[in-house]
Amino acid sequence: MNKRTGMDAKSKYRELCRSNGEMSLFDQDWWLDITCGGTDNWDVILIERNGEVIASLPYHRIKKYMFKVIQMPELTLTMGIWMKYPSGQSEEDKLAYEREVFLELIERLPEVDYSYQHFHWNITNWSPFYWKGFRQTTRYTYVFEDLRDLDRIYANFRDNIRAEIRKAEKILRVVESDDLDKFHEINKKTFDRQQVSMPHSFEILKPLDQACSERNCRRIWFAVDEQDRIHSAIYMVWDANCAYYLLGGADSELRKSGSHSFLLWHAIKEMSKVTKQFDLHGGMHEPVERFFRAMGAKQQSYFQVSKIKGKLFQFAYYVKQALSQMTAIVTVTICGSL
Repeated sequence: MNKRTGMDAKSKYRELCRSNGEMSLFDQDWWLDITCGGTDNWDVILIERNGEVIASLPYHRIKKYMFKVIQMPELTLTMGIWMKYPSGQSEEDKLAYEREVFLELIERLPEVDYSYQHFHWNITNWSPFYWKGFRQTTRYTYVFEDLRDLDRIYANFRDNIRAEIRKAEKILRVVESDDLDKFHEINKKTFDRQQVSMPHSFEILKPLDQACSERNCRRIWFAVDEQDRIHSAIYMVWDANCAYYLLGGADSELRKSGSHSFLLWHAIKEMSKVTKQFDLHGGMHEPVERFFRAMGAKQQSYFQVSKIKGKLFQFAYYVKQALSQMTAIVTVTICGSL
């Protein structure tokens, strides 16, 4: 008798996560338990063939006011579809297989007023979602695709990045730490400097840090000077295939030391010992994109796939968009007159 008989989808998915070493860190059941704010705030669709799971689509569901919404969890850049492909497929067979599986996943999604997910960049085909009324926005992150050749990575840094590293090496040292409170303090300074709210909560980060530490898939590093002042900090997580620059921060009064380039180079070297690739985990914000591009990483596209259902939510959505645009225009006008 198949031991999976009678198990619900989430139990089967937890078993899949334990047995599948290729599953992305952000799709892991324990990651979702924490970043979604509890085990009841996410669910999963499974596609099975002959008693074997061949595809999965976890999703984070919440209620905003009167609306049912599927959205991304905190601290999670991408998530979504995992598939097991039959061996020896031609390109045409692969696309036909994706069409069949994706359409089945879509049909089994729950009815919500609004849905959006950032699919991992290994998902390159969103056509079945388009056919079913979804929209797509292309977003970008930056990735070092092969950590085996560190000399090549360093050579591809822009001259100013290498100069910053050399400068920092003379005055700073890297300290590994488990002090999450100190890291959070440095991380918060970055958002305070920009006068924006932090996009994640410490209440989520703290249990996530504990879970990652227990699974030996996170590192916290500080760049520290002779006076023990922390110039910058970096928080890394990883899975079998890729490391992710999850969070970082710097002291605004010590930003000219080159510490951030220095610390990222240290992280790249260390992550080359445990995984294959390095995702800088973002790049849509212009100053961040400029820095990541200077690091020589490859610009990697990924899809934000969304759908609005219901006239009331659609009205509320576009009113919010219009108000946001008006606020931006007013801000530009005021700044231009100063």
